[in-house]
Amino acid sequence: MRALVAALLVAAGVAVPAGAAAPPVHIPGAGSLTAQATPSRAGARPAQLQLSVRAELQCGRVGPAPIVVTLPAAERLPGALAAASVRVNGAAPTRVVVRGKVVTISPPVQPKIICDVIGPGTIKVVFMPAARLGNPVRAGAYRVTMHARGETASGSFAVS
Repeated sequence: MRALVAALLVAAGVAVPAGAAAPPVHIPGAGSLTAQATPSRAGARPAQLQLSVRAELQCGRVGPAPIVVTLPAAERLPGALAAASVRVNGAAPTRVVVRGKVVTISPPVQPKIICDVIGPGTIKVVFMPAARLGNPVRAGAYRVTMHARGETASGSFAVS
């Protein structure tokens, strides 16, 4: 029996050339960002801003690379944000840096050993009310972008 298993493994190695890459994973909805401000009233402060994007994740985790969110010029935000006022897939990030309207988020620390499964998942970033973001003062649709895992996605949220 062991000889049969060994022969099958050798045959499989011959059938798949060394270094062959797996085909890319198609992720429905990838590249588009969903954004929602709550409350959606113009000028509301504090407002929660929730962003989500479909992406290829390893073991369902975001990974160590920073997430960069560019908010619209009309968004009102403080000069600094506490890490506890932001969530990345439900957990507080290790660091949040604000430079103008660009927010760089260092995702939560990941376990040292993780699985090797890569597949579709969602990156969800939530600026909690404690972040003290303020909706734009004029009603309209406002564009936001998020760069994560080597991909940039954009979308808009509405205030009325």
